[in-house]
Formats: sequence, C-alpha cells, structure tokens
Amino acid sequence: MAVLQQFGLLLWKNYIQQKRQILVMLVEVALPLLFSATLIILRQNVSVTTYPDATRYDRFPLSDLPRPLCFKQLQLAYVPSNASVVRGITEDVQRSLGSCIRTIRGFETEEQFEEFVKTDPESGKILAAIVFEHPFSHDDEPLPLQVSYHLRFTYSPRNAPAREKSEFNPNNDLDWHTLSLFPLFQLPGPREQHEPHGGTPGYFREGFLQVQHAVDRAIMKAYNSTTAAALFKQTQVLLSRFPYPAFIYDIFILAIQNQLPLLLVLSFTYTSLNIVRAVVQEKERKLKEYMRMMGLSNWLHWSAWFLMFFLFLSISVFFVTVLICVKVNRGTLVIQPVLSKVPASRNVCISLFVLTL
Repeated sequence: MAVLQQFGLLLWKNYIQQKRQILVMLVEVALPLLFSATLIILRQNVSVTTYPDATRYDRFPLSDLPRPLCFKQLQLAYVPSNASVVRGITEDVQRSLGSCIRTIRGFETEEQFEEFVKTDPESGKILAAIVFEHPFSHDDEPLPLQVSYHLRFTYSPRNAPAREKSEFNPNNDLDWHTLSLFPLFQLPGPREQHEPHGGTPGYFREGFLQVQHAVDRAIMKAYNSTTAAALFKQTQVLLSRFPYPAFIYDIFILAIQNQLPLLLVLSFTYTSLNIVRAVVQEKERKLKEYMRMMGLSNWLHWSAWFLMFFLFLSISVFFVTVLICVKVNRGTLVIQPVLSKVPASRNVCISLFVLTL
C-alpha cells in the first residue's frame, strides 16, 4: 500500500509540473499533428493509378540490329583468327545481321584485341568481339563438342536514349549494370513499363541479343549445315518480356518509404528534449536525492516518469495514427498497404501505432 501511495504522489508531482507548462504541452501535441497534416496534403496532391489487369508485351524477333546501329557501318571482331571454323562462324554472323556489319576483323589472341582497342582509333567501329575460349592448334581443327565463347561489347552503350545518358538519372544507361540484380530505385510496377524490348540495360538496342542469337545459329550450322538449315525453316525465335501482375502505381509510397522515419523522428524531437530537460532539471535541484533520503526507491521514481510520458505520448501517437490512416484522395490511405482490403488497412494502422510507441 505504501508503494502505491508513493507512486501516486510521484504521478501527481509530475502532472503538476506538466500542468504549469500549458504552451509546451500544446506544442508537443501539435508538432506531430503538423507533420501528419503535411503528409495528408502531399497525399492529396499525388495521383494514384490502378492497373487491374496484367501488363503484357508484344513479341519481337532477333533478325536485325536496331536501325541507329546500322547507320554506323560497324565491324565484328573474332578471336582466335588462326581457326577457319571461327572465321566461318563470324562470316555467317555477318550475313545474318545483314548490311549493318561492314567487315570482320580477326585477332590471334584476346590480348591482341585488347591492345587494339586501347591504341587504335578504328576500334570504335567494332560492334562486338566473338571470343572462343577453345585453344585451336591448327587452322583446320573443328569445333569441340562443348563450345564456350563470350561476347565483348563496348563498356559504354552506343544506342542509349538521351534521357538515360545523364549521370543524374538514377536509371542511367552508362554501363551494362552487370553487378546489379535490381535497379537502384525500384518503382511500382514493371521495370521501364513502356519499353517493350526491356529498356536498360540495352541488351536489345545495343545488339547483344541479336549477335548472340546469330552466333548460336552459326555454331549449329558449323556442326551440320543441312540439318540446321531445315530446322531454321521450321522454327522462329521470338522474345517477349515477362508479364507483370496487376499493380497500383503510387509514386508517393516510393518517396515516403524513406522519409517517413525522418518525419516521425522530427515529430517527437521536441518532446524528447522536454523529457530530458524535466529529468535533468529535477536532478539539478537535488529533488531526487531529497526524495530518496525520505525512503523513495530508485525504480519507483523512474517508473513514475516512464508512465507519465508514456501516457502523454500515447495521445500524440494516437492522433498521428488516425491522421495517417485517414482515407484521402479517392479513398486512398496516406500509407497505402499492399493489399487494398479493409482488414489489411486496419492491421497496418495498428502496427504503425504499436511501432511508433
């Protein structure tokens, strides 16, 4: 009973101290509401587009290079040049790509090709180099049963659109992005939604897919030209982007997912400073030591402070949660959950209230 009386007196003491600072209390409550109102205003000004159906893309062939590359009269390089079968495969690739490839150029080793790229200005005309990893010992040696090759293109793409050549664009096309599995900034919906050929990195618009397909066809012809020709007459290789399921395009969520923690911290910064000030001021005036000399335990003192500010902050957090979960802009929440059902919205709001506390 004595502990409860002491605890009640401590709560009464803390309440009297807060009651004497009405203006401070109003600012502590109004500041979180101000940031929440800012989110509501932004939510109302950002439109939401719903795509109820799956996004599907048309098929496209790999027979020709993009027209901008054909105007440059490019060349093909191949390694090694001491094997007639490699030279024949490269010539077949040149015929498959049509008039876009003017000539072919052979190199004995990959090191020679790299030296050519570093020193010769004519290297800028080479579209790609077809490098076979098998060491051919003589000119008439056939292809091995397991062929291994790789394609070497320029580091900087040639055919990127102007909007993606700027370094300020987060989705810039200045390199092939081979170290990234996903874009740096992922937008809702399919990546580069309006690009039927896939967009960045430009595997289609830079000719990578066309050259790869032509090399594979030429290798099949090198093994058995008659059977390969009959097979090519019956089949056609077409590519298409994977369909994307229904989604909601909401750019506001992309921005708020990084800024919401900062806004919550700023909302309660003033409250945190006042909590620290109240505790420190009590210690500076030696009030805590006087109460301990009268028999007050340390844990009871801190429990009273905790309960006092917990109840006070619960009021602010409650109103912040209500404002954030209010439906604005045609029934859209400030924090739109992944599922647009009512139970999901309720769960998000409850989780936000608990996490903020």
